[in-house]
Amino acid sequence: MELVDGVPADIHGDPDSPTSEGYFCVKGKASLDLLRSPERLTTPLVRTGPRGSGAFEPISWEAALDRVASGLTATIDRHGPESVVLGQGTDRNYQEWVFRLANAIGTPNVVGPAHVCFYPRVMASILTYGGFTFCDYEGDPEVVLLWGSNKPNTHSDGVIGVKLLRAMERGSRVITVDPRRTQTASRSALHLAIRPGTDGALALGMIKIVIDEGWYDHDFVAEHTHGFDELAAHVRPYAVDRVAEITGLDGGLIHEATRAYAQAARACIEAGTGLSQNENSFDTHRAIAILAAICGNIDAPGGDLIWDPMPIEGRRAFPRTELLLQEQAEKRIGGDKHRILSMTGWVAPGDLHDAVVSGSPYPITSLVIFGSNILASHENTELVRASLAKLDLVVVCDLFLTPTARYADVVLPTSSWLERDQIVEFNSYIAARQKVATVDGCRSDEEIILELAERLGLSQHFFPSLEAALDAKLAGIDLTWKQFKEIGYIRNEKRYHKYRDGGFRTRSGRVNLVNNGLRAMGYEPFPTFRFPAEPRPELPYLMTSAHPRQFYNTEFHQLPTTSRGQATARLTVHPETARREGLADGDDVEIYARTGGRGVRMTVKISDAVAPDVVFADAGWWYPDESSAEAALRSSVNLLTTNDRADVHMGSATMRGVAVGIRRPVAGRG
Repeated sequence: MELVDGVPADIHGDPDSPTSEGYFCVKGKASLDLLRSPERLTTPLVRTGPRGSGAFEPISWEAALDRVASGLTATIDRHGPESVVLGQGTDRNYQEWVFRLANAIGTPNVVGPAHVCFYPRVMASILTYGGFTFCDYEGDPEVVLLWGSNKPNTHSDGVIGVKLLRAMERGSRVITVDPRRTQTASRSALHLAIRPGTDGALALGMIKIVIDEGWYDHDFVAEHTHGFDELAAHVRPYAVDRVAEITGLDGGLIHEATRAYAQAARACIEAGTGLSQNENSFDTHRAIAILAAICGNIDAPGGDLIWDPMPIEGRRAFPRTELLLQEQAEKRIGGDKHRILSMTGWVAPGDLHDAVVSGSPYPITSLVIFGSNILASHENTELVRASLAKLDLVVVCDLFLTPTARYADVVLPTSSWLERDQIVEFNSYIAARQKVATVDGCRSDEEIILELAERLGLSQHFFPSLEAALDAKLAGIDLTWKQFKEIGYIRNEKRYHKYRDGGFRTRSGRVNLVNNGLRAMGYEPFPTFRFPAEPRPELPYLMTSAHPRQFYNTEFHQLPTTSRGQATARLTVHPETARREGLADGDDVEIYARTGGRGVRMTVKISDAVAPDVVFADAGWWYPDESSAEAALRSSVNLLTTNDRADVHMGSATMRGVAVGIRRPVAGRG
């Protein structure tokens, strides 16, 4: 960051950074746009017109916070703390603050994207070997199995894709499993262009091949796993020919990919969120966790390392889960339905919005949202809209007046990452994110939470200032925030084979290939595969999706750096599909999931990067310049997604592998 008279003038990558090595993505380059955008909210707003109309008037911070606190207090007094829901989008390193506020209030209901993002993999890992893992790229894996992830174009787990690219430069072979031939897939040793939604069958088939061929780590399996013989029997139906038929892959390619991974001396699996967005999400991730384990790649150099967090008060301790009484935790919406997600403290959006609209099992009256445009990001947009319309109080904390903010009663303007002090905690490091700029009228989410806690009479569970909170978080490593800012960055040093000293952090001390805890909860003890919906004549294509690389989920659509070069959402179709449908590059079309139902507007891009029966839609799209939420969301794929086929463990919605049709737009429709 370059400052001129204390004002940010330029921003660029730091070649000395041990994580980015100087790589700087387009979203980072847009940070100054974010800071200076004339569209930024800089004063609290209170609604004066109908919900969704965008009619607001300015209000002072004190009056806005008082209004929010009084509304929350009223609903808590009348309906109990469970009537309040806190919402959050992608983690911005204040997730633990949101949960701390929820636990202090006494509500078990926190909603977010956990069910289709990070947590299916987290919980699959924890229930298999007692911890969350990440790829040890610096350990020079011989093979990287890149599964449902386009890491060089995205960011996950605090390790930017440059680490993968550097490993490839040093000789790591990449095997990519992705329905689309991405740039990374083109550079891979093997590309398995899988049919969307069938990854679970592939993982189970690979386990069977490994066992049948004897490619598993015999010593590790014998000494450190539980249930191997039962696993072998369980995967018997997943013969390679059957898996090939399910996945649309060549059987020989499946066998070749399995051999390359299983016989590598060092190998890791980068399992992305693409696997979390269908009804098989949890079991797919658990099957992949089992595959890694039986091949001996857990906690090994160049393998999948179990996260060993640093002793700060962070993601695990700061939420203060002990503040939430058990009787309140048992009231979590959907807790009896999606029990593994409930263990994490999250509520699935589908369960929440159903509860709001139905009033069952109890009234939900208030929603406070931090950094999330739920009308674009939550599945089943029409249900979300109905839910927002029914709530008594909607509060949105955001930088911009998004379609969701238009439905708020109170909008609170928040700061960007350049405008706040934070401790950034990831698997390989902790870092000091330091405030370098101020936008008058904006406050950080943490500051808003501190203000609300005080007004709600919960100050005893919080801190007199943000700096005091940061000091408390760092107490375990004997640093203050002031001292940590001078250091800037502390690497979390890796330790391999931690299980050799006391076993795995499971009840058995071993890797749970069979999980009797799942059985006791009413689930299958082994991963299973549920067949996704099949295309049919009226809906002949399977839609998969991801956000374009210049955007981050639904963010950055307002900024010139990121929005230039692409004015509309794109639908990528195979040349054969284009011929069949009579389409040309740049044509406007609608995709639909119900005959005669609502369509989603897209611009055609013709490419053989997808199969003839697959279409790829840009996700997270909305148009900031539109004057209505309806028009702004006309290209949002979540107008097509539903909660009908959700993962039984996590409530994960089917956002990829949706059967759709293509039609020409009709004036006045959509």
